[in-house]
Amino acid sequence: MSAKIGKLHIDTFTKKEVLSRIENAIEKKDILQIVTPYSEFVVEAEYNTEFRDAVNASELRLPDGIGILWAGSYLAHKWKNIWSSLYAIMNQDSKLYAIFPEKISGSDLIYDILNIAHKHKLRVYLLGGEGETPAKVQKYIYQHYPRIHISGLYTKKVTLQDNVLYQEILDSHSDIVLVALSYPKQEIIGNQLKHYFGEHNHKGIIACIGGSLDFIAGSQKRAPKWMQNLGLEWLYRLIQQPSRMRRIYKATIQFVALISRYYRNIDKKYNNKV
Repeated sequence: MSAKIGKLHIDTFTKKEVLSRIENAIEKKDILQIVTPYSEFVVEAEYNTEFRDAVNASELRLPDGIGILWAGSYLAHKWKNIWSSLYAIMNQDSKLYAIFPEKISGSDLIYDILNIAHKHKLRVYLLGGEGETPAKVQKYIYQHYPRIHISGLYTKKVTLQDNVLYQEILDSHSDIVLVALSYPKQEIIGNQLKHYFGEHNHKGIIACIGGSLDFIAGSQKRAPKWMQNLGLEWLYRLIQQPSRMRRIYKATIQFVALISRYYRNIDKKYNNKV
């Protein structure tokens, strides 16, 4: 099951269902790409067709961020007006979860994926990360998940349709590839890698996890839980990294304006039918 937010299809699974699907893919040796759309994704998908297609073609598209939960409930007309819907975020109103039963953050899911990899003694490839981050993550994994084998690290600049890189990953016989690049590149590369795997009859999990490796390495800190619960992660990031102002604007002002436009269009269609 999925819901459409803007031009993206986002799954309405619980986290328990997501983990079950990942386990099944591993046991059945299927190819599975995981993406975690948040507010910026929806805005980007409006004009970036390659990115949009890559996200929609993924096997798991998980709601990462309170903004996605808000958009789902707002577009479903669970609120009288936009102001009451935005206030509900701060109030943690249960109607926020009317469409998406829970927020599934990539920064949390990464630990579940590592637990699964540890359980099955899998080979994990780290694609992305800057500076000392990949080495620190490798050390962390070996300390906390000793049954995992790190099959490769790639920290050079990654370009689209890099078949040399894809072949290197293929040759590593990796079961899971953690793609830690910034959007929209990582979702497009994940999709290209998935097709490369399919063409060469290789199966595996391709998880696009963004900055999760930075959190594991300790090079960046996540917002406190209370800020996460109130949907204020964007504010914490802005305080930590003022250079993200353009991205924060895209994830908040542009996103809300876009969803409001979709809401009005839904209203018009309904009134025309009536």
